[in-house]
Amino acid sequence: MIPLSAVSDYIIQSMKIQRKSVIRVLIIFLFLIVAGNLVVLTVLPLNEFTPALFFSNTIYSVLIGGTMGIGINLISNWLDRKHSWLGNPLKRLIMQVSLTLGFSLLVIFIAVVIIFIANKEKDFSAVVVDSALFMIRIAIIFLFLSLLITYAITFFVNWKKSVVMQEQMKREQLALQYETLKSQVNPHFLFNSLNAVTSLISTEPEKAILFVKKLSEVFRYVLEQKDKEIITLESELEFLESYIFLQKIRFGENLKVNIHVSDHQLLIVPLSLQMLVENAIKHNVISKEFPLTINISSKGKDYLAVSNNLKKKPAFNSNNMGLENIRSKYYFFTQNPVVVNESESEFTVEIPLIEK
Repeated sequence: MIPLSAVSDYIIQSMKIQRKSVIRVLIIFLFLIVAGNLVVLTVLPLNEFTPALFFSNTIYSVLIGGTMGIGINLISNWLDRKHSWLGNPLKRLIMQVSLTLGFSLLVIFIAVVIIFIANKEKDFSAVVVDSALFMIRIAIIFLFLSLLITYAITFFVNWKKSVVMQEQMKREQLALQYETLKSQVNPHFLFNSLNAVTSLISTEPEKAILFVKKLSEVFRYVLEQKDKEIITLESELEFLESYIFLQKIRFGENLKVNIHVSDHQLLIVPLSLQMLVENAIKHNVISKEFPLTINISSKGKDYLAVSNNLKKKPAFNSNNMGLENIRSKYYFFTQNPVVVNESESEFTVEIPLIEK
């Protein structure tokens, strides 16, 4: 049974929402009445502005202005989904003005027809010419003011959002770099790397020299990417080659990495591939009985898939911090989400590819 206090809270909250909606509607009506009559005063002498004209103009302002306002709002919302201001501002401006003017002229035409029906005793051409010219003058002034105000508000809102997004993107980038750098300098990674190079010095000194070179390339790359937001897939794959070399020294043939990428000039978030490969190595058992195979392949021009067979380590807890950082970082550059799929035998992460 629902408590009475919860019911009363719901009713009070609903009343507050309804009250706000009523107040908002009243403010809009008042704005339309004031704006409509002020616009009329700009095109008519003050001595011709009679109470009857004020009354009729108030009705026209609410009906016609309200219809135009609703239509313009729907047009703007539709264009926001199809053609954003950030993507192509000139195209968006042309479409916005064209659709807005077209819709407004349609509303004016319908209003003129209604006025003619209400004035049957007058000649149709006279009603059309007088009413249409008068309403078009008013509509153009009203549209100019409304579009000016709307675009100014839109500009400042988007500017504020861009500032907030830039700051958030910097935090996400730092978090991703921190996680990657932490994974590279943690005691386990350094301990395993030192053990590997120690064993190679006595048996394969040339490979030991190559190992140290690849290790330095890994650290240098991590430090070089600290100020970059996106990089080419080619650069990330070159870095990944060094990282995979280090891991294969440790795991040998028990670790296999297959890379099939079609376009190396597309862009991705720095260190995202490395972190996905590292997660696969960290979370799964890698042995002769259970070798780990990682496949990196293009999925058209939109996605890059990183998949691996599953043999999870027992009692291994993961906070998914790296994956969340990658997902948050991509949010700033593309509308395509990071896709994660897991089955009983395979784990796949698809990261979006960004065109230049």
